[in-house]
Amino acid sequence: MQNKKIVFLAADGETSRWVYNAIKKDFEISAAIIEQPVSKRVLFKGRIKRIGIFKVLGQAMFSVLLVPYLRKKAAARKAELTALYKLDPTDFENTTTHRVASVNDEACKELLLQIQPHIVLVNGTRIISKKILQCTNAIFINMHVGITPWYRGSHGGYWALYNNDAENFGTTIHLVDTGVDTGGVLKQVFAKPTKADNFTTYPVIQVGEGITALNIVLHKVVNETYEVKKHTEKGFMYYQPTVFEYLKGKIV
Repeated sequence: MQNKKIVFLAADGETSRWVYNAIKKDFEISAAIIEQPVSKRVLFKGRIKRIGIFKVLGQAMFSVLLVPYLRKKAAARKAELTALYKLDPTDFENTTTHRVASVNDEACKELLLQIQPHIVLVNGTRIISKKILQCTNAIFINMHVGITPWYRGSHGGYWALYNNDAENFGTTIHLVDTGVDTGGVLKQVFAKPTKADNFTTYPVIQVGEGITALNIVLHKVVNETYEVKKHTEKGFMYYQPTVFEYLKGKIV
């Protein structure tokens, strides 16, 4: 019998449901704590503060003008990949799922204090505050669709290809600290997209490969045989590309 309590801490999205349903096949998940999406107003305000209004406008143009086309173009490929990796989009179990406004609010903290998990699996949330990370002795583990420390932030697979660094297209399973994808590495896996893939299917490959890696890591964490690899390099932070960056990169 599994001797460690696992809590799934995530945003409510397709990727989170894929990971949740895959992991619960082999592990008992005591509870899922699901945060509400950040409002577009708050999201854009934060992005403008970090990277400037012109870059944010370029990202918005990419989302509106190109992403729908890319998603439609790769629809058949996505279906092929979800079948290949057996990705299950079924919703979270109602009886063990708790909804919170944010992973950083008091409601989330109280749930963690009440459950007292040994492991917290993180997927797709906003940056987790020090207050939450330190309210429990649990180990926080994240699956990042990029190879850290070189590709932190968003769309790590895409940016590896953009930089002609295809050998670093992959996924990192790492500890969560107060930085952005800066925690110690537990495992990394690498993959190779095909010509049928594009910006919208790269993460599907990375999540599909990452789930297998996460399963291996969880077995080691439960059995207390895991090892942590720490990097001294900081790497780079990446965000969603602007329409101009995407067209310049010529990566379809």
